[in-house]
Amino acid sequence: MRINRFLAKALNISRRDADELIKSGKIKFNGEILKDFVEVGEDDVVEFNGKRVQIEKGDVYFAFYKPPFVISSTYDEEGRTTVCDFFTHVENKLICVGRLDYLSEGLLIVTSDGKFANLLMHPRFKIRKTYLVKTKDVLGADLLKRMSEGIELEDGFFRPLTIKKTQNPNWIVIAIDTGRNRVIRRFLKSFNVKIERLKRIAIGPIELGNMRQGEYRELTKDEIKIIKRMVYKRKNVASA
Repeated sequence: MRINRFLAKALNISRRDADELIKSGKIKFNGEILKDFVEVGEDDVVEFNGKRVQIEKGDVYFAFYKPPFVISSTYDEEGRTTVCDFFTHVENKLICVGRLDYLSEGLLIVTSDGKFANLLMHPRFKIRKTYLVKTKDVLGADLLKRMSEGIELEDGFFRPLTIKKTQNPNWIVIAIDTGRNRVIRRFLKSFNVKIERLKRIAIGPIELGNMRQGEYRELTKDEIKIIKRMVYKRKNVASA
């Protein structure tokens, strides 16, 4: 990026004002007073009044289809593939929202916006999460009814928001509003139900849609606004 354009963006000034700063010798480039119009690279250091000048990077928001056998993290000590391996081109520091275990697949929100991530993850706001689960055996109506009533797990009572069959007899849909660790797997195990596949298809209003494993898309402005509106509405109700 040309130095005058860089300064205009970083200092929120006009291109003409940036030109004047350069001509007046007030800009340092890699430790030396700038005397010419240069291109600014990633490793170059630009200073004005003794302070480094940088262009602030805007936050990024992605919906990502995590494949199975991928770690929902930015780093893995065992060297396994992580979510961030799919975003090597993104310079922002990323946060994975709505972790999925190693074997599970489906929707994750990946963002650099820490406040937005906390809104989605905070248990107080009870963001709905929806899953498709393929079971080894077909579940009968009586069993589904008992499951819908909930059960006591080792970390407390759990009851899904909804649990129902799909048109495919081996698939069920489960919706929850908790982030408890591996809670769906533990819940189904308590009823002796064996899982062949577990896939998250929605977090609040954000849906996986037709994405394929390893694909991602940017969240729309409307999706981001809806999440924030939902959370702040619940926050205000809780504090009333």
